[in-house]
Amino acid sequence: MSTLDLNLLVPLHALLVEANVTRAAERTGVGQPAMSASLAKLRRHFGDPLLVRDGRGMKLTPLATSLLEPVTELLGSLRTVLDNRAPFDPAALRRTFTIITSDYVSTVLVKPLLRAIVTEAPHVRINLVQPGLSMVSLLRRVECDLVIAPQALMPPDALTYQHRVLFTDHFVVVADKDNDSVHDPISIEELSRLPYLGFHAPVLRELGVPEDDVCARVPTHFTVAPHLVAGTRVVALVYTKLFELFGADAGLRAVSLDAQQRPVVEMMFWHPKYNADPAHTWLRAKLEEVAATV
Repeated sequence: MSTLDLNLLVPLHALLVEANVTRAAERTGVGQPAMSASLAKLRRHFGDPLLVRDGRGMKLTPLATSLLEPVTELLGSLRTVLDNRAPFDPAALRRTFTIITSDYVSTVLVKPLLRAIVTEAPHVRINLVQPGLSMVSLLRRVECDLVIAPQALMPPDALTYQHRVLFTDHFVVVADKDNDSVHDPISIEELSRLPYLGFHAPVLRELGVPEDDVCARVPTHFTVAPHLVAGTRVVALVYTKLFELFGADAGLRAVSLDAQQRPVVEMMFWHPKYNADPAHTWLRAKLEEVAATV
């Protein structure tokens, strides 16, 4: 113990997880020179390079790979110890939480969250940001509090951050209630012959629906699709929970898709920095509480 600066445990974990000095620096909120200096100290301590060149990138040495699990467990234990604080009072909290998520999750999850916390924490504000390619980078640089997104659409390195499943969903085909050309259930072949909206390319590709035949392309604003379908001969794939909220009121009906589809697993991701943060812990618990009811 006397030969290792315990302050090096956090950069050690970041280096082991990211296998990249620049990303490890972003993850811990320090400059690249500081992370390089920490790596040099760790190399001297372990008598091992820890990270070695692998083509254009870096990879962990066998020793570094063996350290990843015990260092992760050690930091988790330390956070548990440090989490013992005075009771948390959400009514006194004045804070804005930035959540990166889709309009679909905002509608089915964040809206009931606001109803649940508006009295309990009247000074809390939620800043919603549309997801994009930089989500994990923002998470790494601690420029957001949470990312809520489907697990299948997140890059593999997202799972190196703290995460929890919130809820699952699947897609149904929606059509105007007077559209008699849509039968229940509907096959992929039948769907392909109908005019349909193309707004969720990964799902279309997975199901084998031709993307070139879409009659209109919609950005990933999931709540727009049902309104574009109403009163037309167009059909669309829509999340079940979204349809249940306002599909019938919009004059739509849902039919099941006669095809194997994987459930959409919505997960929340956060930076380890927030593990022991009482306000952040409270928000995550409220989200899980609300998610259990949607």
